[in-house]
Amino acid sequence: MIPELRQKKIIDIISESDIISTEKLTKLLDISPSTLRRDLIKLSKQEKIMLMHGGGIRILPKNTEMSMYAKMGLHKEAKDQIAKKAASLIADGDVIYLDPSSTTYQMIPYLKECRVTVITNSVSHIDELIHHKIPCIMVGGTIKISTNSCIGLIAENILRDFNFNKCFIGANGFSITSGITNHDINENVIKTLAVRQSCHPYFLMDSSKFNVIAMVKLANINDYPIITEKFIPELSNYNNIIYTNVDL
Repeated sequence: MIPELRQKKIIDIISESDIISTEKLTKLLDISPSTLRRDLIKLSKQEKIMLMHGGGIRILPKNTEMSMYAKMGLHKEAKDQIAKKAASLIADGDVIYLDPSSTTYQMIPYLKECRVTVITNSVSHIDELIHHKIPCIMVGGTIKISTNSCIGLIAENILRDFNFNKCFIGANGFSITSGITNHDINENVIKTLAVRQSCHPYFLMDSSKFNVIAMVKLANINDYPIITEKFIPELSNYNNIIYTNVDL
């Protein structure tokens, strides 16, 4: 069975059971544990399933998102490459905005040597910035639990009073047809404001998010620079894509 069909069958089986063990899936599909593991990792990266402690798997409902802490465990090497590249674009004296994404979170250790002021609406980012003694300002508002971030009218009004040299934004997916997309419409308002208030906006997304389409469009794929870690052949004609590990 070709991988795409097998992965669709995995989704169908899990949908019927809500939660199922890897052992049971292996038997039902008559495949090796290593093959199943590869399929599950791919589906998890696409945010179609959630791998649970103890070997369980469950469907991740469409247009919902994993917590930031769960996302931190995914594609760590790719995110670190992207974070390092993004941090290299910052100049001394910059005022920057960090979006509450797991990739922008990984930028923080690379900012220690910069003379920079960071504005963010992320509680997790503020904790890490304080830990590294980096000057920072917290944008308050209504707490969104899954991302540990502040959204809503209060956050929007505060953001309108700031101007940024650069902002670094995460999103749930990007594609040629649907552009840069995100799950949460309220979060999208904050992201759009941050981009509008910035001289140089950047989107940080690892290559697993290519051709992932979430509910709300944030921008066209060629509107702003996108930093990703791996060359994507379909985007070879787009000059706004910044690759971290490819000599073009």
